[in-house]
Amino acid sequence: MPALNPMRTVLIFTITYTVALFAYGQMVGSPLTNLYTGINIGLFILFAVLNKWAQWPVHALWAMSLIGLGNMFGGVLLVDGLPLYTADLIGNLRYDKIFHALAAGAFVIITWEAMKRWAGAGYHRGGMLLFTWLAVMGGGAVVEIAELIGSTLSDVSVGDYANNALDLVANALGAAVGIALVWRYEQRQEGTANTKP
Repeated sequence: MPALNPMRTVLIFTITYTVALFAYGQMVGSPLTNLYTGINIGLFILFAVLNKWAQWPVHALWAMSLIGLGNMFGGVLLVDGLPLYTADLIGNLRYDKIFHALAAGAFVIITWEAMKRWAGAGYHRGGMLLFTWLAVMGGGAVVEIAELIGSTLSDVSVGDYANNALDLVANALGAAVGIALVWRYEQRQEGTANTKP
């Protein structure tokens, strides 16, 4: 039996959890199910279109899918009758903020891979990483705009101004950690390449 194409595996995994969590949300009456399923589907379509130019490696596609899974969990799963996004995980630190930081760090990988491809050879690593950080922050702002539009057009609220601002702070911190990790990884790769005979 032939092995599944890695990209198809990511796609099947993503569709499966999206359908399963949407069905769960409808069954239990989770109030953010439609909003977060819509956001996820919109982002998946956007990245499918962008993949024609970015041609992301499989690890970046898995990062996208896992971000989508975390987003769906946060918006759809209920804890004590409320979406997981509002649940405290560490003291008063909510799932929402932890997920934003982790997702921003993962988006650094996704953005970096695309930026490297588009820049070609001879790019300035520091400058490219700065643009990567800014692109991730811009993407995070777009998500906050989508949440604002969704809560404006429906009776579902995803948080106030302070919540949105703290989401952006979490994005900035997560993206900064992601940039540091990519910088270190790229330096190691360069060092390995220079030591080969």
